[in-house]
Amino acid sequence: MSQPELYSNGVKMDLSPNKFGELRESNDILHDGAALRERMTQDGYLFFRELVDPNVVLTARREILLKYATVGEIDAINHDVMEAIQSEHTFVDKVNLRAFTESVRTGLAYENVVLSEAVIGYLERLLGSEVRPYDFRWPRFVRPGEGCGFHADGPYMNRGTDKVFTTWIPLGRVRREEGALIVLENSHANERLLNTYAKQDADKEKISWLSTNPLILQEQLGGRWLSTDFNPGDVLSFGMHTIHGALDNRSPIGRCRLTSDTRYQRADEPLDERWNGANPEAHGYDKVFFPGLGSWNNIEFHDEWKPVDEWGRLVIPT
Repeated sequence: MSQPELYSNGVKMDLSPNKFGELRESNDILHDGAALRERMTQDGYLFFRELVDPNVVLTARREILLKYATVGEIDAINHDVMEAIQSEHTFVDKVNLRAFTESVRTGLAYENVVLSEAVIGYLERLLGSEVRPYDFRWPRFVRPGEGCGFHADGPYMNRGTDKVFTTWIPLGRVRREEGALIVLENSHANERLLNTYAKQDADKEKISWLSTNPLILQEQLGGRWLSTDFNPGDVLSFGMHTIHGALDNRSPIGRCRLTSDTRYQRADEPLDERWNGANPEAHGYDKVFFPGLGSWNNIEFHDEWKPVDEWGRLVIPT
């Protein structure tokens, strides 16, 4: 079977071997802390197959998709809810979006994934210390036709320590053409980015995406784009300086992509107040994390954070 064409932000990817490759698996060193640190330093990411029990992941998938079905985002009448087929009749703009997204972020089955012994144990070996998960979490629902701009997490997470690690977890199967995450090889070691972009504070300096064109960014920075077909239980982890984004969700059957981003650091290092505490301020209390529904180059964070009114109802940015 031939590889389907892949796009990111509407730009067709160059899939030649020197431009696009497979993520390197690290299951062989999962229990060796020193080897994990060495490979993270070398590659800027660590990728594991079936790190989390797939049944635990699929239970979280059902928990979250049932919630999206209640607001009309997926069609649970004509399809099994686990298929996550996009509905034609969403009414997400009529609900209290703040309450809805908080329910998704704090679901017990979802917590059983992101706080699982498998994930925390791996990170404790990597960091050589007790791990502190961020209080805020990012379950991400990506509709057909949607994607994500390219960025590193550092400018959004760097007010405490820059030794923070992201875990990207597919909550179900995610094929490349369904919006798989991609990382730019060796981008974490790019001196120009480390001395400029990596030192910015996203909120104070109001930065937008680093780029929305994977070919131009690759030409500027070098390296291959790396990805794979993800399965339930897989975990991709990377540091704050690794450039990443996503392939566009071009599901031929209208399947929405469901994944999770969570952040972790050593418990003995300072926290970024934007994402921690009883009521994390995030990018301002007038916004909620709800990706998609348009593209604004992430000006005012609108690609991922939507303004809401006094009743928590969605306000589409203009």
